[in-house]
Amino acid sequence: MENKPSCLYMIPSFLSPENTSLFPESFIKIVIGIHHFFVENERSARRFLKALDKSVVIDNIQFNLVNNHEKPDLNILKQWLNQGNDVGIISEAGYPCIADPGNILVKEAHHLGAKVIPLVGPNAMLMALAASGLNGQQFAFSGYLPVKMPERIKALKDLEKKMMYAGETQIFMETPYRNNALVSDILQHCQPETLLCIAADITSASEFIKTKKIKDWEKSVPELNKRPAVFLLGK
Repeated sequence: MENKPSCLYMIPSFLSPENTSLFPESFIKIVIGIHHFFVENERSARRFLKALDKSVVIDNIQFNLVNNHEKPDLNILKQWLNQGNDVGIISEAGYPCIADPGNILVKEAHHLGAKVIPLVGPNAMLMALAASGLNGQQFAFSGYLPVKMPERIKALKDLEKKMMYAGETQIFMETPYRNNALVSDILQHCQPETLLCIAADITSASEFIKTKKIKDWEKSVPELNKRPAVFLLGK
């Protein structure tokens, strides 16, 4: 009998730790059957697995880090897959490899002939886009904008120009403690008629998603400090 090929599973995690009901039983059954993981944050991954099923024995699971500080160990991936183990990638929040690290692992898995399986789950960027009312047929994600001036302002103006001339919704993010500063820069340097969607705390009880013209946001700017958020420019 031919051996079942090893699989690399893309495992989305909670955007909000208070919402543990996003994943169906079929999803949970797959994830708790995996004992080898590449994770962005081991502590978060442990909490996530325990939230899925309290009977999970964490000591029986092997974790390897993949984040902005730890490059993925491709030899470990190869070893795990060649031994017939299924492997999972878990981001700290949301969907792995989308605005998160891990794509190098996926590329290597394809090279090794493993089956790559994306599981259904939350992605803040796409959920924000769907709820924004902006163009979902043409869009671009720019990740994190430059922190320093004047590069930051130039990036905002460039994104607005792309949106205006191509009709392409522009999506970007910021480190949560700098959200308020980013909103201030957007309101100061983007055109009054440009539409801005702010989507914060997606899937949590404090979820906030609104789209308004820049000139209208100036009247009621939300407090976004330390709240995970996604920002979209459109028309």
